[in-house]
Amino acid sequence: MGQGHGDSLAPGDAAFLTMETATLPMHGGGLFVFDASRVGAVGFPRFLALVRSRLDRIPRYRQRLAFTPFGLSPPVWVDDPQFDIAYHVRHAALPRPGTSAQLMEYCARILSRPLDRDRPLWELYVIEGLEDDRVALLAKSHHALIDGVSGLDIVSVMLDDAPDASSSIPPADPWEPEPTPSDYELVFSAAAELLTSPAAAVASVRRVAAAPGNAARRALQVGRGVAAVARANVMRPAPQSPLNVSPGPHRRFAIQRLPLVDVKRVKNAFDTTVNDVVLTLAGDATGRYLRSRGARTDGLWLRALVPLSVHGEDGDEGPVGSRLTSVFVNLPVFEMDPVERLRTVADEMAGAARSSRAVGADFLVGLGSFAPPTIHATAARLAARTRLYNFVVTNVPGPQEPIYCLGARLLGAFPFTPLSANQAYAVGVTSIDGWLNVGVTADYDALPDVERVTDELIGALADLSASAEAVATRHELASKAHRSAKETADAARAQAQRRHDH
Repeated sequence: MGQGHGDSLAPGDAAFLTMETATLPMHGGGLFVFDASRVGAVGFPRFLALVRSRLDRIPRYRQRLAFTPFGLSPPVWVDDPQFDIAYHVRHAALPRPGTSAQLMEYCARILSRPLDRDRPLWELYVIEGLEDDRVALLAKSHHALIDGVSGLDIVSVMLDDAPDASSSIPPADPWEPEPTPSDYELVFSAAAELLTSPAAAVASVRRVAAAPGNAARRALQVGRGVAAVARANVMRPAPQSPLNVSPGPHRRFAIQRLPLVDVKRVKNAFDTTVNDVVLTLAGDATGRYLRSRGARTDGLWLRALVPLSVHGEDGDEGPVGSRLTSVFVNLPVFEMDPVERLRTVADEMAGAARSSRAVGADFLVGLGSFAPPTIHATAARLAARTRLYNFVVTNVPGPQEPIYCLGARLLGAFPFTPLSANQAYAVGVTSIDGWLNVGVTADYDALPDVERVTDELIGALADLSASAEAVATRHELASKAHRSAKETADAARAQAQRRHDH
């Protein structure tokens, strides 16, 4: 989908609007922490100027949603004639020295507030006064907005790969909003779209005739998806846990950094993937946290919803690997050997990716492209209120080189994940510049000590690292023994050859 004036909101993006309630805001975002010790006081005015100079890279950020009367069609994106960058980019400062605990409290308060639908659906906070000469950006963007611009957000266009890339900030290009369509124009456009839908249907039939095998395969996948969701919801719902209560209006936020080199050492030692290790850490830390609160975890498996980037099918638009799907992965959260846990999770992940569970978690997106807005809204609300999973785990790999903003080096990028009905806990992970950055989002009342989860991640990784080190030690000893035996054999052969020569 482009970013032009009057573009309709895509069905998948519209789902986030229909799922949103006063207690379940559907915005995501994150906390970006920078080391400004070598560049001095960066200052809010320079951040504001940087945003203003690069806003033309994401035109959607100057647009708001216009809703069609009577809901005849999805909302459309229109330029905001009252766009005010000062409303969206805000200045904040903690009392010096701002501690991590104070920063988390401030972030949670801001992230709990829904975005104003009468304005462009984003906010950015520049937070100063942090200890150790740090400065932070706290970003909020509605998922309907982010998905519509292919994952780009305001922070991503502010980042540079060199410390001096933003030493000179050019003035912003002039911008004039296009006229806002009237309700009559919106109704007329929706009616015209409905009148032309038979032609679209004919075109669809022609595409089916041209590729009957592909169409049949897609239909079969959707059918399996519907069945998988029905079975998961009715026959095999996710187990009850303290994590699964209806969230209130307030959130808690906790962060942690883990060395990516340690995660990769574990991955290499046991021939798994980084994602397998991340899921193992999330499951182990969650189980430890539940036991610390007195919950019984004996034999308990919790179901995680894990988004994945997958290869598109033949004929799909977009770059390879750009299509997103989701899988349900059952994670053991009871006490067990760390290596056994990792191998179990790796097997579960491999099985989930191969099975129809991948389609079952994703089929509503495909269904939405065929269904009228009202049917899609009903499906989205139904999906948001079922107990299909216990919590979400997202893992997004990023660049492993240094990243800067106004010369300050990025220390961590910690994702904030929206919650859904009956899910009061989510784990987001981003790997950047040699670190695994974990952001844990939780309901304020359900998990009052959510920072303990991030502490438990350290212990979970330490156990896996110790096992990986033991494996590396055994391999090294075996390699030394092999080299010693080879050297002994070579020496014996050389001695025998010398005797033969004499």
